[in-house]
Amino acid sequence: MSWLVLLGSLVIAQTVIRQRVYGGSAADAMVKAYQDKSGYWLFGHTRSRDGLLKRNGYDADLWVVRTDRSGEVLWHTTYGAEGDEELTDALPLPDGGWVLVGWTDSKSLSRMKKDALIVCIDRLGKERWKVAIGGDGNDMALGAGIHSDGTLWVVGQIGSVDSVFHPKPYGGIDAWLLRFSLDGELLGHATFGGSGHDYLRLVISLSPDSIWLIGGSDSPDGHIQNPLGRTDVWLVEVNRRGEFRRSWNFGGSDFEEPYSWVRNAEGEIWVAGTSFSKGVATYGRADGVIWRVDPTGLAEVAWSGGGSGDEGLNFLQLSEEGDWLIAGMSSSRDGLIRTLAGLYDAWTLRWHRQADSLAFCHTFGGKDVESWVAVFPAEAGLYVGCGTTASPGEQLGIRTYGNADFWLVWWHPDTTSFPFPESGAPTLVVGYLLTELKGARGILLFRNAEGTLLDSMEVESQSLFYWQVPDTLKGMIRISVHVPGHLWKEFSILPRKGRENRIDLFVEKLKPGLRIPLFHVTFEKGSAKLLPEAYPQLQELERFLWAHPRIRIELAGHTDGTSLEESEIPLSRARAQAVQAYLVSRGLPATRFSIVGHGKSRPIADNATPEGQRRNRRVEVRILSY
Repeated sequence: MSWLVLLGSLVIAQTVIRQRVYGGSAADAMVKAYQDKSGYWLFGHTRSRDGLLKRNGYDADLWVVRTDRSGEVLWHTTYGAEGDEELTDALPLPDGGWVLVGWTDSKSLSRMKKDALIVCIDRLGKERWKVAIGGDGNDMALGAGIHSDGTLWVVGQIGSVDSVFHPKPYGGIDAWLLRFSLDGELLGHATFGGSGHDYLRLVISLSPDSIWLIGGSDSPDGHIQNPLGRTDVWLVEVNRRGEFRRSWNFGGSDFEEPYSWVRNAEGEIWVAGTSFSKGVATYGRADGVIWRVDPTGLAEVAWSGGGSGDEGLNFLQLSEEGDWLIAGMSSSRDGLIRTLAGLYDAWTLRWHRQADSLAFCHTFGGKDVESWVAVFPAEAGLYVGCGTTASPGEQLGIRTYGNADFWLVWWHPDTTSFPFPESGAPTLVVGYLLTELKGARGILLFRNAEGTLLDSMEVESQSLFYWQVPDTLKGMIRISVHVPGHLWKEFSILPRKGRENRIDLFVEKLKPGLRIPLFHVTFEKGSAKLLPEAYPQLQELERFLWAHPRIRIELAGHTDGTSLEESEIPLSRARAQAVQAYLVSRGLPATRFSIVGHGKSRPIADNATPEGQRRNRRVEVRILSY
């Protein structure tokens, strides 16, 4: 491990250019931060009533601070009542306003204990509307998102059993969904969970009729299909009305928690958080982890990092160059992290995603606790970290206000890139085959990016598998999973050389409504002719249909919106018919297929990029009957 020392010597250098703190003599905690062309939006809660704050009482209120690009305060304001209000998330709206979510126990707002709190403000901080929802227990909003139809989705947890919003408790604390219009009208609500503790934090709008809600679960039953450890990352897929479709867990044998997500123009989704599980947290007790989550159910550990202490990952963003910008907190002084000033330091790094190398990795802080909730590129090659400091000002080189303050730091990194050295260890793909039906046995088929079959193996349900990647193989690996009585799926993974590459392959039992995206069945612009690279995946679909002779499926074609408007629907139908023609040529009856064309109405990626267009020129399978 001597290379870690060399790595540390290259990445610890950074120059702090300036800092700013905001707050009063009590505790002020930043939860979210955003950057725009004019400055910064800082969101959190405050217990101060002096310094920048002029409030009465010792309760906590939501606090919003608006600054210019140099950190000068343009305005700030608080939101709350006579009790405590705390912020958990802030969401920008299309018109420049914001939605603040969290909880309140103020008697004038809440029913009994904590209620979910949603506050909508305009771009100057004026309150538009406010809603508190709950019952006799503790209920909280933890996150929010905007669906493609313009509705506001708020997620969290509900512990009340008397509330009209919780008519069917599953046990313990359940995950909670609330849907609003942007005027504050409640449009619908739902709960999900099992007998344990379940919550939701992230909202990802995939398509007009498919939304992912991501949180955590320690339940072994109810809506939970494949429990893995003490607390798993839990993904719930619902339709546009918030009705449950499916769910799956990913993580390890211990504790995982998701905090942030990002999607690129090509539609790839990454979820960032913290893991305490061995095999996921590879550096210490807890590491920052990034999972690549595939629409088919793949949860691949795309990156993990830290030291022998604990790391928490609060923020993930893609740079313009496609690198990951990461922010959180650390208690390590080894591994990727070479300096530690206090109990926990604010932590940030930039990772060259394509080259699998570290651009920089820095910690900042004093003798107490610091954490960053965001990091952004700033002017003149600088970066700015946004978060909270609890250390005395003399340790930071700046005058602080009180117990904990909002904190901004502008700094210049040492951008010496240092790739991970090759260890000589084999490159492995490892994970679990997870099925809904216990005792099942499946077949895994491994292919290269072009679809050439490399290997196959039989795996028992819930069992660990591992496959050694040939040294000569470069690029993506495709894994087809066939399990009797279950949906066929094909996963893709880009393995990192000389390491164990962890994925868990979850397949649902067959039932109407399940979908299979055929990501490798793509077409040229304006064409319905199958490309050569489509046939390996079509062969796997054929294998699945022969193995389940009672299945009828819908083949749905899609376009990228670059053809003439009047040709979009016919072209999308022609693409679905091309897949049907191939399958019929292999002996499958035409009566097993239904054809539909959606044109450009259901994109899965941004049509502004060539790769996004390629992904949108596709065919999807939906199970009609089984």
